[in-house]
Amino acid sequence: MVDVTAPAAVGRGKPFVVRISTWYPLEDLEVRWNGRSVHPAVTMAGERSEAVLLLGVGLRGETGAYPLEVVAHIWGHARRFSRTIAVRESAWGTETLSVPPKMVRPPASEQARIEKDRELLKAALGKASPERYWTAPLVRPVKGRMLSRFGLYRTFNGNVAARHTGLDFRAWLGTPIHAVAAGRVVLIRNLYYAGNTVLIDHGNGFMTMSCHLFKTKVREGDMVEAGQVVGLSGATGRVTGAHLHLAAFVLGAVVDPEPFFDGTVLVDGNEK
Repeated sequence: MVDVTAPAAVGRGKPFVVRISTWYPLEDLEVRWNGRSVHPAVTMAGERSEAVLLLGVGLRGETGAYPLEVVAHIWGHARRFSRTIAVRESAWGTETLSVPPKMVRPPASEQARIEKDRELLKAALGKASPERYWTAPLVRPVKGRMLSRFGLYRTFNGNVAARHTGLDFRAWLGTPIHAVAAGRVVLIRNLYYAGNTVLIDHGNGFMTMSCHLFKTKVREGDMVEAGQVVGLSGATGRVTGAHLHLAAFVLGAVVDPEPFFDGTVLVDGNEK
């Protein structure tokens, strides 16, 4: 009655596509995954009702078997479907950087600000708007080549201090930074680690965050189109030079943005 298409296995920290379709009229749809739920937007694909959404287990998530549950309301009845997806470990690299000591171990005077930043992001990422604004394929945010990959074990000044929770692109100071997909700007802040930041809600729990900007070109609440300039690259926050740090989130979990641009997700072969 309802077709639920998703991969049998995925890597930890990697996003994946779920497609739900049926010949019957969907009055409401709920998808439950990893402790969160979302009501994805339903559209018509010919004569079929269809919903497409992005899911994933974050970089800090656990490996193992995860249930994917779908509750479809058809003609006043709730029909439940489920399947199990295996989450396996992904391969991660390493990186060594030198930064000012205060950026490795922030002074006590900055701890309150850092905690406030963390709570602010957590609240913003905890929401999942019912509208779906994004469409495939996504737009590269900048022409510069990819630099530091997602998930790297990073050594700062000789100490393993963090994991890399985004994808860095080469972007000289003042380079225009583009939205990867349509969406609503939900947060613009200067954060201690990320510097000047723009967080965009692309709908159904998918968000991206552009960091270290020299200048922002949008305001909170703005609707942006795919490819629209949202800011200029900079070197604000914890950086060693001007570049773009792009972070991606699905239902609040941070995932690798690279599959959106290298052809391993959001292409026909992955969505079917």
